[in-house]
Amino acid sequence: MPLLVKAQSFLRNLFLARRVDADLDREVNAHLEMLIEEKLRAGMPAAEARRAARIELGGVEQVKEQVREVRAGAWLDSLFQDLRYGARMLRKNPGFTAVAVLTLALGIGMNTAIFSVVDTILFKSLPYPHSNRIVMIC
Repeated sequence: MPLLVKAQSFLRNLFLARRVDADLDREVNAHLEMLIEEKLRAGMPAAEARRAARIELGGVEQVKEQVREVRAGAWLDSLFQDLRYGARMLRKNPGFTAVAVLTLALGIGMNTAIFSVVDTILFKSLPYPHSNRIVMIC
């Protein structure tokens, strides 16, 4: 698939999600109706044709979910769902949230402090002329 088509599909799925879902719903239902009519033409009674068509299709919602999973940008939708779920869980457990934030803050602060010390001692040269020639004699 060309890059431009992928980009258009991604943007359409991102910004016009309701319209894309409505189109998918119409398409899957039209396919189901075609299967039902095919079964009716084969001589099945209406209720049995509807049941056989649903079995052959594999369930309307399952088909829609399979199509959603392979769409361009499905990973972004999944990411947003995961972020919303994570935010709900953090809001639901404020004690855990406080401990997690404190742990992250301490870890980031210690990492910054240790890097600053190591950078100053090991990576930067001393503030003297020809500092690479300075030696210590014991």
